Amino acid sequence: MSKTFLRAAAIDEHLGNPEDPRARIRSKDVVSADESAVFPAETVDTLNEWGMQRAYVPALFGGEMHDLLTPMLLTRHVARRDLTAAVAHGKTFLGALCAWLAGGDIALRMASIVDSGAAVSWGLTESGRGSDLLRTRTHCTTDGPTRLHGGKWPVNNATRGRAMCVLVRTRTELSPRSLSLVLADKEEIDLRRVSYRPKVRTHGIKGADISGIDWDGVPLPAGRFIGEPGQGLELVLKALQITRPVCTALSMGGADTAVATVLTFLSDRRLYGRGLVDLPGATADAGAVVADALIAEATAMVGARHVTAYPEEMGLVSALVKYVVPATVDTVFRDATRFLGARSQLIGPANAGVFQKAARDNRVVGIFDGNSVVNLNAIINEFGAIARGARREIGDLSPLEALDPGVEPPGLDFGRLRLHTKAGSTLLRAIPSLASAALRSASPELARAIEVFRDVAAEVSGEVSGAGATAKPGAAHFELAQLVAETFAGACCLLVRTGNTASSSLARDDTWAVAALGRVCERLGRPLPDTTSACRALAGQALESNRRGEPTTLFEGWYAA
Repeated sequence: MSKTFLRAAAIDEHLGNPEDPRARIRSKDVVSADESAVFPAETVDTLNEWGMQRAYVPALFGGEMHDLLTPMLLTRHVARRDLTAAVAHGKTFLGALCAWLAGGDIALRMASIVDSGAAVSWGLTESGRGSDLLRTRTHCTTDGPTRLHGGKWPVNNATRGRAMCVLVRTRTELSPRSLSLVLADKEEIDLRRVSYRPKVRTHGIKGADISGIDWDGVPLPAGRFIGEPGQGLELVLKALQITRPVCTALSMGGADTAVATVLTFLSDRRLYGRGLVDLPGATADAGAVVADALIAEATAMVGARHVTAYPEEMGLVSALVKYVVPATVDTVFRDATRFLGARSQLIGPANAGVFQKAARDNRVVGIFDGNSVVNLNAIINEFGAIARGARREIGDLSPLEALDPGVEPPGLDFGRLRLHTKAGSTLLRAIPSLASAALRSASPELARAIEVFRDVAAEVSGEVSGAGATAKPGAAHFELAQLVAETFAGACCLLVRTGNTASSSLARDDTWAVAALGRVCERLGRPLPDTTSACRALAGQALESNRRGEPTTLFEGWYAA
């Protein structure tokens, strides 16, 4: 088994059972800290002592990140217990990433900061400018000593963090080459010229340090540019191709909490003298929640594998993944809330607040590293490339099929990232061949689901080919981008069904795939005749895992030490 998976299982053991008074992250403490909006300092220290920050540093610079699954799996384990703590600690991965892409001495300096356990933040956004990075006003003067002027808001760990990767203007004209990145390390600058903006009161992740920072002509030491001057926006856009799939680990951790809560409620709740689990409608509803969580898991993990398999396609794939996973997990929480009823809103005894906190926290994930509109727009910008790719040969899918715990993927090569793809997504154009492969061993129910998905995917592909590129997308373009994203999610499910040979017993059974493809086809506007029996059967399988205290996952081997 690879080091990635052993470490993921080891952190679970290190943190302990959240219901155990001796655990390092206890459910009751997480809920009470959230009510008081307290920063999870003890948890962050615990994660640093264990060494989680080393998974944020590529092996090339002395760390333990060999692929994207390393930080993703660890983040998911933490987020399952406390999404606030996962956000507070994981921000360092985002803040440091541009240095890994730039390489050189600045990457080694950043590696030493991260390895020490210090928090690194990413200063991109500014008050009043939202996602419009081109209009960044924070700037550096370069005629003489480099001085940092301006401020960033809102930024995770702006106040508590030691260092920040700051997007700054180094030329006056409004162009991509006017922006650069600098490293502002509080241990080597004049803090008398630094001030902070108050912590933002948020509905979710209440304890996180979401605040702001201002610099008043702060002198920076020589050699603190990350990459070359003028390369800032390019590095940020390429870094987002990596951070977007990593952010989905937060959603997956939240989904784990939602699914476990629904399954426990289904198992324990009695209504009118009968167990809720004995009501067919209730088990079908619970199974639909599980199916959506598995769609999100398959999409996130296959998307992450693209970083080593097809990094040239991450300009599109990262946007597809970042749209699908948070949106799908939002649906998980919406349906779980309806299923749990008043219980979903309780805070207090019997860990009732764990679900309610996770539901609030999860809503924040969708806006990290580009909200849904930003990601849909990125997909629209790739319509032309997707159409060109549809006419090409499929190519080799084997790099994506290395989804088993014992298989080491190819090494990271950030130099292969591109701002735009040439031919869209290999996985999207492989849907017909994936469908054919899956049909050879499919049950009648799964075969019917695959055929419907294959046909609707072909229709979506045809619509994309007819849409063409546009500088001013309208509502129809955004609706089509949503369909493309859902089609990609279905393709990820097909890939897992055909390529994950060492997966869990759940993944080897056709039930999950019928339920998952049924949910995807419904969102694509082509619902299957009936998937309630598959959802009920999936709920039964998930209940068995829940009773053993295990997460419901397609990749059982990834969680076993």
